[in-house]
Amino acid sequence: MRKIIIVSFVIFNAVLLLAQPESISKYNVVWKSPSTDASGQMPLGNGDIAAGVYAIENDALYLLLSKNDAFTYNGDIFKTGRVRIEISPNPFAPGKKFKQILDMQTGSIRIETDGVEIRVWADANRPVYHIQVEADDKIDVTAEPEFWKRTDGSPWNITNEPIENPTQDVLVERKNSIVWYFAVGDRSVYPTEMKFYGVEEMIHDYPDPYRFNTFGNLLESPDMTHNGGLNSGTRAGSRFLITHCHLLKESNLTEKDIKHTVTRRTVEHLWRKITMCSAT
Repeated sequence: MRKIIIVSFVIFNAVLLLAQPESISKYNVVWKSPSTDASGQMPLGNGDIAAGVYAIENDALYLLLSKNDAFTYNGDIFKTGRVRIEISPNPFAPGKKFKQILDMQTGSIRIETDGVEIRVWADANRPVYHIQVEADDKIDVTAEPEFWKRTDGSPWNITNEPIENPTQDVLVERKNSIVWYFAVGDRSVYPTEMKFYGVEEMIHDYPDPYRFNTFGNLLESPDMTHNGGLNSGTRAGSRFLITHCHLLKESNLTEKDIKHTVTRRTVEHLWRKITMCSAT
């Protein structure tokens, strides 16, 4: 199991102020083989969004996505999703040369393997991840979101208020883009939490951060078309973006309205805002 201590980012910030750019590279983290499972992640982010980036041997490249305000109705922070990037011919096959670098000078992750170079970085000013794939020979690239069944909160959350059917992610496909999102709806444990901590008199002084919270991602590419995911066809390289987006109190839906109304209304709000996020 590979581990990168988060304190390394604090060290990086201090070094950035004190050292010249050419000396920063000595703090790079370099791996010489793909990971065996999701525990072998390199962290990447911009203070708002974060991702664990890892390549699995004989499999694919993965980005496990998160955002600092992706709250559920129980006050838990969920991962916003995972993206799988498959390349054919597979550069992560056993026995092929491999190097994965956490590049301190550029704030990016670079993967070099079998004539394929992958670069992943977070935009400094927007909730956007850039993924660039280049190859010496023609390759086929497919990017698609992956989902898992959402649970109804952490068992260690003592103010947790379970519901019978936990909310699940919604997938929407339009043109050459894929959006998926999680909509909390009209429910929240915020009043319960405030009472638990003995500050219920402050409930009306601070907005509820959970009720109607909606968070999601947009996967798009100028080089790829939609075909059961985003697919590049056979070419020498591909570029695509993953944009995080977050909505708070985008509607005033009742519990009865959620099942029939939240999907349509949320999609329209989320699509407009997520397009602005990726365009600005």
